[in-house]
This record gives sequence, C-alpha cells and structure tokens, in this order.
Amino acid sequence: MSSSIVKVGTIASNPATQRATAVHLSYDSKSDRIVYASGKSIFIRSLKNPSECIQFNNHNFNTTVAKFSPSGYYVASGDESGNVKIWDCVGEDLIVKGEYQIINGRINDIAWDADSTRVIAVGNGKERYGHCFTADSGNTVGEISGHTAPINAVSIRPCRPYRAVTVSDDAGLVFMNGPPFKFAQSVRGHHKNFVRDVKFSKDGNYIVSVGADRMIVLYDGKTGDFIKQFSDSHDAGIFSVDWYDESSFVTGSADSTVKLWNVEGELLNTWTLKKDLTNQILGVVTASEYVVALTYSGDLYYFDKSSESPVNAIYGHQKSITALSFSSENGLYTGSYDGRIIKWDLDSKTGTLVEGDSHSNLVIGIEEIGNELITAGWDDSLKKISGSVITSLSSLTEQPVQIAKLNSSIAVITEQALTIYDLAGTVTESLTLDYTPSAIAVSSKYIILADSTSFALKVYDSSSLKLLSSSLQPMRAKPSLMKVSPNGKFLACGDTTGKINCYNLEDFSLVTSRWAFHTAKINSMSWSEDNDHIVTASLDTNIYIYSAVKPARNIKALNAHKEGVNAVAWISADEVVSSGTDSCVKFWKVKYA
Repeated sequence: MSSSIVKVGTIASNPATQRATAVHLSYDSKSDRIVYASGKSIFIRSLKNPSECIQFNNHNFNTTVAKFSPSGYYVASGDESGNVKIWDCVGEDLIVKGEYQIINGRINDIAWDADSTRVIAVGNGKERYGHCFTADSGNTVGEISGHTAPINAVSIRPCRPYRAVTVSDDAGLVFMNGPPFKFAQSVRGHHKNFVRDVKFSKDGNYIVSVGADRMIVLYDGKTGDFIKQFSDSHDAGIFSVDWYDESSFVTGSADSTVKLWNVEGELLNTWTLKKDLTNQILGVVTASEYVVALTYSGDLYYFDKSSESPVNAIYGHQKSITALSFSSENGLYTGSYDGRIIKWDLDSKTGTLVEGDSHSNLVIGIEEIGNELITAGWDDSLKKISGSVITSLSSLTEQPVQIAKLNSSIAVITEQALTIYDLAGTVTESLTLDYTPSAIAVSSKYIILADSTSFALKVYDSSSLKLLSSSLQPMRAKPSLMKVSPNGKFLACGDTTGKINCYNLEDFSLVTSRWAFHTAKINSMSWSEDNDHIVTASLDTNIYIYSAVKPARNIKALNAHKEGVNAVAWISADEVVSSGTDSCVKFWKVKYA
C-alpha cells in the first residue's frame, strides 16, 4: 500500500462582505443548504450541519453571488469580471455545464426561472447592465434595459406567466414581460436612493423592493404597478429582502435588525443583534426552519419566529487565514488577515469568536505557552489569549516579522532586533542586529536566525543570546520559515522558492537538500511528535510530508487550498490540519506505507 494524504473534512469560509454592499444568499429546500460567494470560491453549506460543505474553485476572479436553480441540481455563480458559470451541484465532481461572459464588470445578482432553463445576470457593466440567456447554451432570450445605473438585484416570477424585475442605483424598478424578457414599464418616484434588493413573492402575486432610503415598496406581481410604500421601516438603510411565506417577508438592515412584515405593512416580529458596524445585516434568506441573516463581519445567524435572539450562530473567517496553532490542551486556534481569531471545536467543527482587545490587522503567529496563547500582529502588538478572551500584552516598536516560543517566554524578530518578552509583556532581553532577519527557530539550546540578504543561518545561545561560531550551510534563496523538531535534533529551513534544507543540530551537518518539490514560498512547517515527519505548506497550494530518516520519500496533497496554503499543524500522529488563502480550515488523514 502506498503512502497517501486524504482530505477528511473542511470548515468552510464564511461569506465575503463589502461595506454598504448587499449580499444575495440562496437556499435550496430539497437539500436544506445555502450557497454563497467567498474569495475565489463558492461554498454550498448545510444549515443543519454547517461542517458539511462543498467548495467550488473554478472561478479565476473574486466571486460575488451564487444562486441555486429551482430544481436544486445546478448553481449559477458570478464574479467580479462579469463571468457566470453554470455547474452541477449534486455530484462531487461539480461539473461546469456552461461558462459565459455576461458584462464587463461585477455580477451583482443572478435569477433563475422556474423551469431552471433561463438565467438573468445583472451588475456593473459598461455596455450593458444585464443579460438574459439560456443556462445550457448561453443563447439570448431577452434584453435587460431601462436603467441608467448599475443594476443591484433581479428577480423572476416563480410561476407562469413569467415576469422579471430589476432594481438599480438609479432609484427605479424596471418590470419586464417574457420570455423573451422585454421592457414593459419603469416604476419610479417611490424610492429616493439606491434600491438594493427586490423579490417576487412565492405565489407571484407581489413584488417587494428595499433600498438605502429605508423604504419598503410593494408592487403588483402580474403588472408591476405600485401598491403601497412603508416609510422609515428601519433606522438605517435596508440591504436585503426575502419572502417568509405568500403574504409576509423579512428585511435586513444596517440597523442590525431583521424584521418580519405582512403585505398590509404590519410589523410581525423583530430580531435584533447588538447595534454595531460588524452586525449590519447585509443579507437575509428564508429557510425551511429559520431565517438566516448575514452580518458585515461574515457571521451567519439563525432566527426563528418564537425567539427575538439568534438560535444559532456560525462564526468563521472571511479573509485569508494567516496563523494556526494546535495543542491537545488548548485546542485549535486560527487567526486571519483582518485580525479575527477563532477557537474551533474539533468534534463539531464549530467556531467560537475570540472576543476582547483583538488585533486590528494581520495575525502573523500564534504560539502556545502553558494554558495561554500569545499572538502577534501587523498592528505592532502582542496579545494574550485565555480561553475565548484576548487581551493586550505589549506594544511593539516595530512591525513583527515572526515569533517563536522560547521556554516560557516569546521571542520576536523585527527588522532590526531580536526581543524576548515574558508572559507579563515585559522585555527580558533584547539584541540589536546588524542585518534584517527573515525567519526564527528556537530549540532548548539555540535560537537560529536567518539573514534575509546573505541567506545565512546564524546560531545563538538561547540563554545568553551570544552568537556561536558553529555554522550551518547557507540557503540558496531568502529563508522564509524555520522549525526545530520536538527533540531539538533537526532544523528544517524553507525558502521563498519552495526549497527546504534539513540540518542536524547535534553536529550542524546538512541532512538533505532534496526537499525541493514545492515551487513557491514556504509558508508553514510542523514537525510530528515522532521527530521524523514534517508537514510543509506553500504558496503553490500544495502540502507535502517529508521524512528526516528517509529524505528521498514524500507524501503530497496537491491543490489543497486555492491560492496558497498558509499554515499547517499535526493534530495527531496521522492527522494534519491546514488553512489557507481561501479562508478554509481542512483536515487530512495520513497513511504511511
């Protein structure tokens, strides 16, 4: 039997959000799943078991929206470059059925007709703001016209005779007959600002639109004629709307509330989150059991009619995960580009947001010391995590390059110095350097620093910080990361070209320079407790496992994370966890021959 590494689980990225931009979620009742865009991926996620997800990676640009077909067999997804892809979401292969260049700009919304054959895609085009086409061939089946500004949302009547509506930044709604869909009338004067979302009711009798002017406007679903207007229904602009049943609908607003209304204009229920920028509701979708709301921070909240508070919350990352730490005592923690840190339960694969005085910028490292964790970020600070609470530990004079655990202290390298901090945030030792370090590794005896210019590896005594005469063979390119095996015997050093050297720290000899299968910068490495196997992660999207005892052998997982793997760690003798630019956390089972 050959050696292998197999993916056994994925924690999906949460939906990507932009300030003051509505997010259009989609729900499939047959499979009880939602679909959404995040980074360059599309995720299909179970509502009952959020750890069950499918990742679609075929877009080359940042994705913006995804919609299930009414049949539940297909998804149409759009990106920032104006591409729409139609793909099979039932099988594991996620086969692309069609790929079409719709407009020269961002796709803002997509709608299917009830036959799952025709699609309308709208957005920020230059020559046109939308297009209607058949899903299987891309043939034109109508014209989207009548607007003078980018179209924000589109909806198709879910029953015959088919009709379509679009809303835009020009404060108007356009009603179309079809198919083929053609302009019927433009309804204006009821919204005073950007109109952000529009939906036909489930029975096709009504249309509802919402906008930045806090207005809710109701129209006739057969003719598009204006019926009534609900003024100042929220305390801030409304981003999203979805029908709860045939005669009631939910709205999500920047005032951090989701409200349930009937077509007469009566407020039936209000669900409230803490009023905060991060809790602005940018998207809502009605599922079979819940109303699911998306906040600006990317969190998904489940509401039901019997409660004013969320009955469940799905926390996760929506930005690139840049740091990871695992231990059997403290569990799994991940930190991302936006400073967010999540603690994960490995059994349920659910996350808890680490709250408190969090980082405001990229988290470069998380190191475990006892039952606490120390983190460093590009906000030039060290933080301390106890459980699910983060507090400030120390401010740094320079931006940190890397951090490493040194006994019960933390070693930090910046462009000019090596500084040792204790758990109270006090500087215990400091060493000014005459070179710029690019990586640090620590053992019980040594601190090894990498020179970013000469590529030399300099060995210091860990207690006195004295530079030793012992020397290691220099790297061939700029070192990006170094790790010492748990027993202190081996040092692995990776560079920006993907090459890794393994050294023996007992006699400073070179064990091997043949670990050269990565093709881009080494971002992370982790030694197994057996002091033999090391798992490596790279910008080239691949994961490799090498052996110090048998250097010629390797185990590989290709295309592990779209656009790069940023962090890896062993969670047992035959299990690995990884995270990457796709904001996902993935679990891998290793089998040795």
